[in-house]
Order: sequence, then C-alpha cells, then structure tokens
Amino acid sequence: MKKTDVNSAAALGVSLLAVCVTATAQEKPGKLRSEMAKAEKEYFDLYNKINTDPQFAIVCKMDTPTGSNFAVRVCQPRYLLNAKEKAATERMQAAVAAADSGSSNTRGPNVGSAIGGSGTGITLDKDEAFRQNMLAAQQKSPELQALGKKRDDLQARYEAALKGKGGDR
Repeated sequence: MKKTDVNSAAALGVSLLAVCVTATAQEKPGKLRSEMAKAEKEYFDLYNKINTDPQFAIVCKMDTPTGSNFAVRVCQPRYLLNAKEKAATERMQAAVAAADSGSSNTRGPNVGSAIGGSGTGITLDKDEAFRQNMLAAQQKSPELQALGKKRDDLQARYEAALKGKGGDR
C-alpha cells in the first residue's frame, strides 16, 4: 500500500469518527426519551406475556401529579395497585365511620390513620417475590434481556445528551 493510500485511509477514518461523534453529540433528549418509553413498553409487554403470576403483571397508566398539568406514565405491579386501592378504601371507610359516630376530633376524622399500618411486612414480602419473578423471567428470555439492555443504553445516551445541552430537559 502506498503512503498516500495510508494517509487517505487514515483521513477517512478520522472523518468517519468525527461524523459519529457529532451525530452522538447532536442526539435530541426528547427523541431519546420517547425511544426509552417505547423500549419500556416493549419490555413490559413481553414481561407480561412471559409472567405466569397475574399479581406481578406490570400495569402502566397516565397520572397527573397534584399541582401539575402534565400527565406522566406510571408503571407498577398489579399487587401494588391493589394494595393502594385497598388502603384508600379503608381510609375512606374509617373517615365515614368516624363522622357517623361523632368521634372525630376538632380537625375532622383521622383519615390518614390507616396508612402504613397493617400489611407493611406483606408488601415487603411481595416486593421480594416480585423481584425474584422478574429476574426469573429475564433469565428465561434473551429477548427480554436485550430489551432491558436497550432501554439502559438509551438512558445513558439520554443523560449524555442532557449534559451536552447543559442539563436542560
């Protein structure tokens, strides 16, 4: 190979490297965020197909946090949603019962008293069982592992893109 061919090849390599670095640096955080959401949806859909325990199915819904006008996607295992619904129902029933019996204090019924009481240990046990179930599903499915890795890679690129923009979202 001639010296000019080597120099041309080296120049081409440097040019290609510059194009790759520039393309990576110019990734748009919004686009990466939507790609992450798509990868997460694919991951949860596949996990739910592989999962054999309905209480560990992942349920995603849009939720608007208090004080915000922007809805965000919240994904949780079904057992956690059921526990939250049950606790909310118990709090409302306690409030109604306190109001009916006249035993409420001057600030009104003690609505928050049912939070964090019974069942905390049960939730921790279910949290561990859920983690084990999810790990088992990943070990069974290379496709699920690949989707998890894809999502993690997108997260790293998203964070790098945010740093490149000065942290703006």
